[in-house]
Amino acid sequence: MSNEIVKFSNQFNNVALKKFDAVHLDVLMAIASRVREKGTATVEFSFEELRGLMRLRKNLTNKQLADKIVQTNARLLALNYMFEDSGKIIQFALFTKFVTDPQEATLAVGVNEEFAFLLNDLTSQFTRFELAEFADLKSKYAKEFYRRAKQYRSSGIWKISRDEFCRLLGVSDSTAKSTANLNRVVLKTIAEECGPLLGLKIERQYVKRRLSGFVFTFARETPPVIDARPVEARKTDGDGKGHWTSVAGYGEVFTTTELFDVTAARDHFDGTVEAGECRFCAFDARNREHHARNAGMLF
Repeated sequence: MSNEIVKFSNQFNNVALKKFDAVHLDVLMAIASRVREKGTATVEFSFEELRGLMRLRKNLTNKQLADKIVQTNARLLALNYMFEDSGKIIQFALFTKFVTDPQEATLAVGVNEEFAFLLNDLTSQFTRFELAEFADLKSKYAKEFYRRAKQYRSSGIWKISRDEFCRLLGVSDSTAKSTANLNRVVLKTIAEECGPLLGLKIERQYVKRRLSGFVFTFARETPPVIDARPVEARKTDGDGKGHWTSVAGYGEVFTTTELFDVTAARDHFDGTVEAGECRFCAFDARNREHHARNAGMLF
């Protein structure tokens, strides 16, 4: 299966996914990878496809997987979301359509128009990561830490208070109150799973000998530089004459009217599609200079 990308607004990282286990998180991120930039259109999955996206290590029956899917949406509905601009707190109904069919082994999902901004038209202030890397992590704490670290991928540093860290990662009260338990159950797990992957270092901060917060540092991500090479132009059904087309928030691509597609152009700029498979890179070598790069906004 191709390397799927998860991409959502940074605001989603402020939502604490309480009572989610590792499988629930994998279900959610697998869905997010496929509904992004689809607006509110219904997206259908087969259970076989979902298993592949989740890289399931357990042999779940269709009934067991269906139960996990339904539980995932039920847990989302139990959450509250606060809009940053108005301070309103509303029920977190991310999906208006969520139909699970164990008999047909299918799932149909439609994103709530009110929350579509979390997964669509993202040109800045978003989190982006590879679904396979996320799914390969075993612990819910490692997964929840990983997506927050990816929010700060360009700086390579995340500073956070102890209380907010525990809230965001859904740490139980009994574990959060005990420094020993927090170290053993949460931080040790994160260090073991995310350490080699991210080059992670954890600095603990104290106030009057009490653990008050953390400074996490990890490898910074920089956009890959794609060398411009001669590429044979792709023939189109039009007149074959190219022109520069502006993509809001990204830049310009040299294309034709027949070839241009705004979603494909965004994938070109953020590197979701490999350069070797990119329609714009194949059409004109000049486009390769800007593949997976957007003046530092995307990485």
